[in-house]
Amino acid sequence: MNTLEQMLAETLSLSKAEYQAATAHAQEKSISLLHALELLHPGKEEAILAVFSAFYEIPSINLSQKEIPLEVLALLPKAIACKLRVLPIEQSGTSLVIAMGDPRNVKALDTVGFKAGLFARPVLASELQITTALEKYYGTVDVTRFNVVDHQAQASAAAAQARKTIGTGIGEKDDGPIIQLVNDVMIQCVNQGASDIHFESYENALRVRLRVDGTLRDIAHPPLSQRAALTSRVKILAGLDIAESRLPQDGAINLTVGEKPIDFRVNSLPSTHGEKIVMRLLDKSNLHVDMTQLGFTPEQFATFTQAIHNPHGMVLVTGPTGSGKTTTLYSALQELNKEDVNLMTAEDPVEYSLTGVNQVQVKPEIGFDFAAALRAFLRQDPDIILVGEIRDVETAEIAIKASLTGHLVLSTLHTNSAVDTVSRLLNMGVEAYNLVAALTCVTAQRLARRICTRCRIVDPDVTPAILQKAGIPANLVEKVVAYKGAGCIACNNLGTRGRIAVHEVLPISEVMKKAILEGKSAADMRDIALQAGIRTLRQSALNQMAQGVISLSEVFATTAGEEHVEEKGA
Repeated sequence: MNTLEQMLAETLSLSKAEYQAATAHAQEKSISLLHALELLHPGKEEAILAVFSAFYEIPSINLSQKEIPLEVLALLPKAIACKLRVLPIEQSGTSLVIAMGDPRNVKALDTVGFKAGLFARPVLASELQITTALEKYYGTVDVTRFNVVDHQAQASAAAAQARKTIGTGIGEKDDGPIIQLVNDVMIQCVNQGASDIHFESYENALRVRLRVDGTLRDIAHPPLSQRAALTSRVKILAGLDIAESRLPQDGAINLTVGEKPIDFRVNSLPSTHGEKIVMRLLDKSNLHVDMTQLGFTPEQFATFTQAIHNPHGMVLVTGPTGSGKTTTLYSALQELNKEDVNLMTAEDPVEYSLTGVNQVQVKPEIGFDFAAALRAFLRQDPDIILVGEIRDVETAEIAIKASLTGHLVLSTLHTNSAVDTVSRLLNMGVEAYNLVAALTCVTAQRLARRICTRCRIVDPDVTPAILQKAGIPANLVEKVVAYKGAGCIACNNLGTRGRIAVHEVLPISEVMKKAILEGKSAADMRDIALQAGIRTLRQSALNQMAQGVISLSEVFATTAGEEHVEEKGA
């Protein structure tokens, strides 16, 4: 049988001096020989792995193409996995398959087997891929404590017990399986940049899903026997009444990741087979967004910035739920949050606490709705008012009154486009003369998934004819290159990573005011806006596509239903 050195020499043309250098490097750095060879011979990782696999007669695995279930990860604590540089791959009966780069490390296999209570069976993996996978699944965040916000007096004792130190990783040995699972899911939510966690109960199964970049995907399927305990654990953390399962409940969990505050807004909802729980992640760091990074074009940014710096008037941000309206508005508030102004917000609910801003939680059940809050605000000497949402004509009229009496009013509305917002307010019963006097700017927005920069490739299926049909002018189609994501370990093989907003910013010009007063239709007002040079949502999305930020398929998905409009300056 050939030695490992001989096999490396035959397969990779590795000289004796190179082999000795790798051996010395491995000993000096206390790393495996496989890792040393990968570091010293970049680009040959697959070939090196194949040689080791053949020599040790151990199968190899490509971790970049493997999605590991959360329940398998929970079998091995983070501290052990990172210290031994191993990764649990799957459980098969009494065996736990472990990816590792040093097959001679019998001690590591014994330790894993003892901790997991299973027989550890090794497969070989690239050490570089193991490093990436450890970062992906276990992350580098340090969860130092969970603080519970007590929303109900009857839950105070349970909430107080939940104020504890969780530790620094997944699957802490002193915690029970339910506590481990819930902690693991919340940590994975933070690590993967998810916006929501869904705990779902069905007749014969449980399911846990994360929403990442707007898309839900499964991460765990706990045993059905854990249904009651899992629900109770989350409700205790959120300060909910664990004895009440007939009515929806709302609560919150305050999580500190290192020194970074992360909050979860929690809602439980009775369903046919038990309660469904949804946890919305509220990351305060997302609010400290440089407004130039919100996806505006330079022209749109100038228009929006000018509008929010007016001493009075009304600025509206519109779009469906989950389109990033809160981030845009809060970023505007941060821009306006100065010592010499009085900022007041009416929200339902107050999701983020902002220093220097007077925030009010509306309570419609006792008659304290948005309209009532606005009336009270006008007696509080405000400079800038944010109304969480204009839902009815009463709120709209009071907001307009506030803007006409020397205040800047920011708010949201659920409409499909900026021009539709004008029609919606008129249809609600707002008088046209009041609207033109108050409204200064409307921005409609959507969130589009960014192409992963690690695996971005040219999309061979997008032809010039397709680009022209999508809205790219004929004289530009040959200059535009469409990209897509091929999928890699950094983006969980999705091809996308993160999102960016696309906007339609409509300044209420004198021409537009005249059209509103004359009762022009929405189609006529859209023609006026286009003649004035505004970018529609489709045009803004095409502009991001032309810059290689989003794919053409994402343009269509984000702006479905948009009219075909020629792109200007894509």
